[in-house]
Amino acid sequence: GGSIEITAAENALYTEILISDNGRGIAAEDLPHIFERFYKGKDSGEKSFGIGLALARRIITAQDGTIKAENQISGGAKFTIRFYRGTV
Repeated sequence: GGSIEITAAENALYTEILISDNGRGIAAEDLPHIFERFYKGKDSGEKSFGIGLALARRIITAQDGTIKAENQISGGAKFTIRFYRGTV
């Protein structure tokens, strides 16, 4: 019943994609581990294998990008993805 918001912006250094929701956010004890392969947080579903975010990070970093997860002060989770521009 919640919502997901996706925005994108560019500047001279990088292209940034922000993905946020208005849910409960990520449990504090899970946050440092969510990008680890096969890690399943305490709120993960029965069908979760713990590979989705680990795979996302591998794909993004292979493209010289970064991904960061955090909880918003107003509630919900926020993922920040950045793809940095190459040096000429």
